[in-house]
Amino acid sequence: MLGCIVKSVVVVAPCLLAAVLPANGAEIGLQELQLATDRNEPVRAILAKPAGEGRRPAVIFNHGTGVRKDGYEGSLNRGGMNVGDFVRALVRENYVAIAPIRTILASEASFSRGKMTGTPEQWSEIIAFGIRAVAAARLHLAKRPDVDPERIAVMGFSEGGNVSLWSAIETPGYRAVVLLSPATISLSPVYRLGMASKKDQVAKIGAPVFLSTGTDDNRSILEATRKFLIPNLETTNPKFRSRTDYPGSHDWFWKVRDEYWMDVAAFLKEHLG
Repeated sequence: MLGCIVKSVVVVAPCLLAAVLPANGAEIGLQELQLATDRNEPVRAILAKPAGEGRRPAVIFNHGTGVRKDGYEGSLNRGGMNVGDFVRALVRENYVAIAPIRTILASEASFSRGKMTGTPEQWSEIIAFGIRAVAAARLHLAKRPDVDPERIAVMGFSEGGNVSLWSAIETPGYRAVVLLSPATISLSPVYRLGMASKKDQVAKIGAPVFLSTGTDDNRSILEATRKFLIPNLETTNPKFRSRTDYPGSHDWFWKVRDEYWMDVAAFLKEHLG
């Protein structure tokens, strides 16, 4: 476990899970929450907030398949994505940040030796559950006295980028959307990136969208984004922005890096404040 943990369905008392020292010298403590979807499915979440009073914008961060497979702690132990680093980075930008930790079908459907394992039905349920988990996080944020419910953004990497895109399509009202190398989820007949990239789907997104990919990104992601997602968002979303020349592969984005984070931070500041 992540040290001292206090849980409840909606709100928990502050409990320090990990801390770092940002530029102003104040510690950023992570809290663990226990949320529930509209189907009463439990959702673990990690949250942090800036110091001070008043309502602030908030960001929901969605992790990739590695964290879903290995868990929050397992990913850290294996040298994978540190979800807490993304939460803290968002707090440094003065946002309340929350990251739902999805572990559904962790052993049944993932990636092994570069190939997807699991059935189409399982992958569809993984994304559908992710959308429900994001909705639970959004509901929690909207009820918090330190969050402005009209200024909530959703962002994610890889599988979490796919979840974020579908969340923006199916549950509109976000102030901004950030997609870090969104996974294609090609096994899902319902939630693959190609389906989300259709013009009639992306037209449902009223919020500004920022998309990032790397020059050495996965071929399937580059094809889906260049052929469909980017041109259709350019047509339907006047505040869409993309950058596709970051110097890395797909996995390059599972760490907070200055090269792309400055662009993410500037985009969020423009649209969240």
